[in-house]
Amino acid sequence: PNSQSKKIAPAADVSYGVDTNWYMDTGATNHITGELEKLTLHEKYCGHDQVYTATNGAGMEISHIGHSFIKTPHKNLEL
Repeated sequence: PNSQSKKIAPAADVSYGVDTNWYMDTGATNHITGELEKLTLHEKYCGHDQVYTATNGAGMEISHIGHSFIKTPHKNLEL
């Protein structure tokens, strides 16, 4: 490789040290994020449902629900 070439991770915010991209599963019926700012529209969730982890089955409360719109060259995707 050229010593002057750079490796770039698109849309990754280095200040957090984590990958901030959305990764979608087209077969999923729901998408989850722990970062409220990733939702374009959101509202407080007042129900009693929980999200359960696959690791140990622990339940986590749902604080908000909403939608996120991802722009693509052909059409916007709604999550």
